[in-house]
Order: sequence, then C-alpha cells, then structure tokens
Amino acid sequence: MKVSIPFPHASHVNTGTGVDCAELPWPETEGRVMRHPLLHLESDPRGEMTHYGGLVLAQQFMRRFRVAQRIDQVLQLFKRHAPYHESDHVLALTYTLYTDGRCLEDQGALQGSEAVRRLVGACRIPDPTTAGDFLRRFRTQEDIRQLSGVTDDLHEAVWEKLAAKVRRRRKKHELGLVDLDGHIKPLYGEQKEGADFSYDGRWSYQPLVISLGGSGECLRVVNRPGSVRSSEGAAEAVREVLPLVQRHYRNALVRGDTDFDRSDIYQAVMDRKAYFAIGGRLHRNRAALVAQIAEGQWEPFLAPAHRQAPRGSFRKGRTANHRRERAQARGFRNLRTVKQWVAEMEYQPKGLACPCRMIVRRILIEEKDGQGELFEHFRYRLVLTNLPASYSARQVIDLTYQRCDQENVIEQFGAGIAGWRMPVAEFWGNSAWLEIARMAWNLGKWIAQLGLPREVVRWEWKRFRRHFVYIAAKVVRMGRRVVVRLAGSHRDLPDILTAHARLLV
Repeated sequence: MKVSIPFPHASHVNTGTGVDCAELPWPETEGRVMRHPLLHLESDPRGEMTHYGGLVLAQQFMRRFRVAQRIDQVLQLFKRHAPYHESDHVLALTYTLYTDGRCLEDQGALQGSEAVRRLVGACRIPDPTTAGDFLRRFRTQEDIRQLSGVTDDLHEAVWEKLAAKVRRRRKKHELGLVDLDGHIKPLYGEQKEGADFSYDGRWSYQPLVISLGGSGECLRVVNRPGSVRSSEGAAEAVREVLPLVQRHYRNALVRGDTDFDRSDIYQAVMDRKAYFAIGGRLHRNRAALVAQIAEGQWEPFLAPAHRQAPRGSFRKGRTANHRRERAQARGFRNLRTVKQWVAEMEYQPKGLACPCRMIVRRILIEEKDGQGELFEHFRYRLVLTNLPASYSARQVIDLTYQRCDQENVIEQFGAGIAGWRMPVAEFWGNSAWLEIARMAWNLGKWIAQLGLPREVVRWEWKRFRRHFVYIAAKVVRMGRRVVVRLAGSHRDLPDILTAHARLLV
C-alpha cells in the first residue's frame, strides 16, 4: 500500500529566484562595479516609511478573521481599559515576534514607528513595560486556556478557508500527523517561578510541544517545570488536540519518542479512535520477545535515502572521508551501520485492553580501526503502533522516524521567533508568552497556506522575513483610505500582492 501522505520539504536550492541575465544592466565603463560614491544623508521628519511593509499580510489576516474580537470575547484581565484592551496587548506582542522582536523591549521599535501605527490603525502602541505588566496579569491556568482557545479557533477557521481540493484530500486520503516532544529551556534568572532542575541538573522549564507534521503548525505548547518527564501531561494534551485534527483530516496519527511509551497516552489515542506510532523502550520482557524472533522472520530494510537513490549514485570513493580519518587518528570509536532488518509481532502493553503491533528494527553495527574490522553487534529499535495491517512494517518505520523533523520546529520556535525567551518571573506570565509566540508562529504558517507558494510553509523564519516581512513601504492617508506603497524593486512583490488579494476574499 502506498502511503498517501505528502511530506513537503523546504527548498534549499535557489531555483527560479534570481534575476534573468538579460535584464541585468552592464557597466558602461571599465573598472570595479561597486564604486561607492559620496552619499549625503538627510532625515525625513514625516516618518511615513517602514521596513516592515510585509506587516500588511499579517494585518489583513487579523482583520479578515476578526482576531481582536475573538480575543476580547474570551479574555477578561482588565477591570477597565485605559486605553488598551486585552487584544491590543496580545496583537502588539504577536506583531513584535512576527517581525523580528527578541524580547519585550523590542516592542518599542513598533511603538515608535508612525508607519506601523498607521498600518494597524492605532494612535499609539503599548509600551514594553506595559506589555510586561500585561503578562503578569495571567494568574490561573484558565486564563491560559482561554488564550489557547483563540488560537484553536483560528486553526479551524483557516483550515476551512483552504482550497477545496486541499480540504478534500485531507478528509479522504490523509492522516493528520500529531508530533509530541519536550524541550528543556535553561533559565538564567534565579527567581523564575515554577522552574526546577532538569535530569541533567539545569535550572529550567520544560515545555511540551505538539506540532502538526508537514506544515509545522504548533497545535499546543504547555509550560512545565524542568524536573518533569517529557511525556508528563501529554495524554491530557492529546485528548484536547485530536478532536481538532480529526475534524479536518481522515484521521490522526500520534507520534513520539521512547519517553512517550506510556499506557495513558495509548489509551487517550485509542479513546478517540485514532492511531499512534511511538518509539518503544527495550524493557527486559520485550527484549525476551525480540530474542525469540526466528532468523527467517527478519526482512531486509533500507533507509529511504538508499531506497530511492539508484545504485552507485552515492559519493562512495569520490572524496576522502575526513571525519573517519580524524576519528581513527584520535583513537575514537568508529561505528558504522552495515545492514538493517525489520520484523513484527503482536504485543499488548500493560494497561491496555487490546494488543497492538510491535515493529522491531535490527541494526548491524560494525566498528573498524585503521587495519580492519574489530567487532560487530546488533542493536534493536522498537515501534509500537495500532496502524492497520495495510501499513507494512517498513511504512510504519518511515512514518515514525519522520517525526524527527519536529526538532526543526522546536529549534525555529526559539531561533526564529524567540518563543523560548520567558521574559517575566511569573510562571503563568511565561505560559502566556508561549501562547502568544504560538500565535505568531502559526500566523506565518497560515499566511503561507492561504496566499503564498506551497513551499513557503517549510521555510525558516529568517528566510520568510527576508522575503515577505522586510520590504520598504510608505504608509499615507488619502481621504478616508490608508494606502501602503511597497517598494517596486522587491523581488517577491508579485507574491505579496497575490497573497494580500487572497486574504481579502
């Protein structure tokens, strides 16, 4: 059976984005092309220019889906508004992270820009110190749930507005891939409420991240002390997320590493009649079952890269393996995977009423020195799943280990939008920061799905901002209209204009 789940990959090759050679002007005189003329610097006191012209897409998204109204309906943190509402603070922080803000103080870059204020239709934008006070007003888990519910509603609203063929494909042929993982965030402030020491002795938080495979949308981010397991509280979060995914996909597949090998997670998935494919721990009883597998039951297994590439297409022998040479010179262990096999058996985890499939991958490891082979031994990797038998053992292995792409989501959540900053001392305030960062993260994904080329969904934030956020713009008022004039020399201007027109619909 061919698995009908598309896995779009980020474009790492600069194809079709350069200027055609025929359109490039040629210097009229000989010599260097860059001549560095004398420049005369002046200032424009009107302040109508901004380099955040790409905010027009984010602003139009917020307007179309009435995000401010959704926030004010559910979030009640102020006794009186003087003058800001709850939505003003949430959206100001979201715009700060969406552009390039790394901390609360960076909100001042938007606050002092007349062009940005005109873009969002505000006479003033909250001060960074006021933003910190706003985060401290989140005092209970219910406040966080209300803010998280707004992002969940936006997920549904955006998915319902996708192209009809995309919705049909999701509903009929695709599984929604729900990936689970934890992230240890070291803290340098000694007064961080709710923090604790992690298993390796670091003073930290350990948020739980649940993302959607393929698009990278963040479905849930739960702040927790650093001392908990990665899987702590995952069963409850899975029960909240699965109904959302199953309403827009044929079904859902929950994936996780070996720390999520727990009966409560399996039960939460099975209660929703969904599927799971989670790495299993090699306990003593499981090791005894693996040892009973007959040699004839093992089937050869190739990694997807070797399976798809024609024989002889790899770089074997073309260039020297400098890493291996250096490891041998230093006397390090030099391990190499020689061959792999897969087998399958029925297994019933403790605490479950029905058995599931246990896929076993056997890996032949070989260690060599400079003179020849030293030894070889086998390692075993387990995957527990309730996927139907129409999915072969190889397909289950492929689906399970594609979850490793979530590491890119976690890395970009911190390096791309500064989601792991934890700017205040209060635990619930930092939890609110994570929810706002989740909204900013998904904002880029939603805009890409609704109006931009498909591959943009997988871009890193640095590249996304360079193409669709950093664009010179002049914001002017003309009668009752606010007109944004974008720089005509920007290479992605046609895509930005197309996306803005699609967001208007």
